[in-house]
Amino acid sequence: MALVIDTALAAQSLALLDGATVVAARHGVIGRGHAEALMPALAALLDEAGATPDRILVDVGPGSFTGLRIGIAAARALGLAWDVPVTGYASLTLIAAPVFAAHPDTRLAVVAEAGRGLLYVQLMDRDLVAEGEPLALDAAGVAAWLPAGVALAGPGAARVPGARVLADAWPDARDAHLLVGAAALPPVPLYISAPDAVAA
Repeated sequence: MALVIDTALAAQSLALLDGATVVAARHGVIGRGHAEALMPALAALLDEAGATPDRILVDVGPGSFTGLRIGIAAARALGLAWDVPVTGYASLTLIAAPVFAAHPDTRLAVVAEAGRGLLYVQLMDRDLVAEGEPLALDAAGVAAWLPAGVALAGPGAARVPGARVLADAWPDARDAHLLVGAAALPPVPLYISAPDAVAA
């Protein structure tokens, strides 16, 4: 059974998966409240399932500096406590996975809010292999960069002028079973832009 922890963006999404079966889940858009909400939500999830996972998947970004640190720290701590492996996945890949499941023949770019008026954007192929590195651009920059014929998905897609938007969902831990074949990442943050807070 896999525990999936996603706090990279404004949604807090948790799931316990037995293959493609969702054993228990919590999903909601909470903004900046991950630090206060994550551990109580995890405790409730595990109590509902009544089982200890044998592996942990965690979103490593791109995403907010604080959200990534909180989710990854929790995943690592639980992995150590339970002696189970912890693996990372990319937030934009998880957004793309259910879109390709519904639209397998599309060309897709994934777009998510990056803060400071910017959007994360990345091209993805149907095998969930990224085409190039994720970028942080403003909405006009995404529109100018976007190749012809490419549809958009993700919670920032509607901000891109003239785009064809297939889905606007946040990363959802319940979709993590669709990541089979996607590149496994180490549980370390993938930062695209600098953190808001800088040590003095």
